[in-house]
Amino acid sequence: MIILFDVDGVLVRSFAYRASLQKTVAYFAHRLGVGEVTLTDDDIEVFESQSVTVEWDSGAISVAALFLERLKIVLAGPLAPDPWAALDGLAADPRPLTRPDFSAIARRVGEATPSGGLPSHTALALFTADLAGLSLASAETLPATSLLHHLLADCYNIAHAPAMQIFQNYAIGHVEYQQYYGLPPRLESEPLLEKLDRPLLKPALRDRLLAARDAHTLYPVIYTARPSLPPIEITSPLRGYTPEAEIARNMVGLDRVPIMAFGKLDWLAQRLGLPGADGAGLIKPSSFHSIAALGAARTGLEIESLKAAFAVERGDHLRYPLTACAGETVHVFEDSSSSLHAVTRAVEKLNRQGLNLKLVRHGVAAPDSPKRETLSKIADVVHENVNDGLEEIL
Repeated sequence: MIILFDVDGVLVRSFAYRASLQKTVAYFAHRLGVGEVTLTDDDIEVFESQSVTVEWDSGAISVAALFLERLKIVLAGPLAPDPWAALDGLAADPRPLTRPDFSAIARRVGEATPSGGLPSHTALALFTADLAGLSLASAETLPATSLLHHLLADCYNIAHAPAMQIFQNYAIGHVEYQQYYGLPPRLESEPLLEKLDRPLLKPALRDRLLAARDAHTLYPVIYTARPSLPPIEITSPLRGYTPEAEIARNMVGLDRVPIMAFGKLDWLAQRLGLPGADGAGLIKPSSFHSIAALGAARTGLEIESLKAAFAVERGDHLRYPLTACAGETVHVFEDSSSSLHAVTRAVEKLNRQGLNLKLVRHGVAAPDSPKRETLSKIADVVHENVNDGLEEIL
C-alpha cells in the first residue's frame, strides 16, 4: 500500500500560511494607500475551492486586484516605472477604498483557469483586459501594465515576485529569508511557520504508519507544493531552497518519510534547463508530481523517481523506481480537487504501461467548507480529517 499525503489542511493546520497571506495582502494595501484591507478566512477557502491553492498565486492575484481598484481613483501624479517606486508614490497619496469582493475574484479566476494552468497567468490576462477598460492617461497605462506583469507574470520567482517576497518574509522570518534566499529582507518578522502551525495527524496513527513502513507493508510519502530542500541525494546547501515541507514533516513526527515537494521538482527543472517547476508544469496539479511521489514513496530514491517520472511524461518506457510500485493500492489524502484529478491522471498513465495500480481518493474538508462540494465530485470518500480516513484503511 502506498499513501500520498498532502500537507496543508491534511497533515498540518496551516495557520502560518493563512496568516502570511493575510499579512501580505494587508502590507500591499498599505503600500497602495487603500487602507486596512486583507483577505478573510472565507475568502481563502473560496480561493482553495477554486483550485487556487498556492498562496504565491492567491496573494499576487489579490494584490493585483487591489491595484486595479486603486487605479479607479484619481492619481496625484504619473506612476513611477519601477514597481516599488510606484508603490511608494501611491502610499504617499492614500485613498481608502471599499473592500473588493475577493471571493468573487477567486471564482472568476478559478473558473477561467484551464486544467494545468497557473491561476496567476489567467489573472494577468483578465486584469490586463480590465486595465484596458479604465480611463487612464497614456503616462499611467504603461507603468500600470508593467506593475501588473511584475505582480503576476512570474509569481513563483523570488527574484521578481513582490508578493512572494513579502509572503516568504513573513512565513519563514526575516533571518531565514536572508539565509536561504541570499536577499535582503523587506521587513523584520518572526518565522510564522514555526510559531503558528499545528499538527493534525494523531500521534498514535503516526506511530502505526511508521511501524508499517518499517515492516515494508506500507509506503507513505508527503507530496506538497510547499517549498523544500532539494533532493536528499544533494548534500551541499543550494541557494533559494527553503525547508518548509521539512518543517511540516518534523512537526507531525514523520521524519523518516520521503518528501516530494516544490524544491525537489524545481531542482530537476533547473537541471533540465526548464523554466522552473511551475513554468514547466511539474508541480501539482500536474500528474508529474504524483508520479514522482509514488516512486519516492516505494523506494526513497528522490532523484531517480524524478527522472523516471519525467520519462513517463515524455512518453518513454517505464523504469525503476516506478516499476517497484506495480500492483500496489494507492491512497491519496488531499484537500484540493484539482490535485485529486492530477493523481487520477497519474495512475491512469502508469496503468496504461501495465503497473495495475488501484487508486482510492480521500478528500479532506470540514463539514462547512466550500471545498467539500468540489471534492465530492472527484473523491471516492470525503473525510472531516485525515485521522478518520487512516483509521479506515490501516
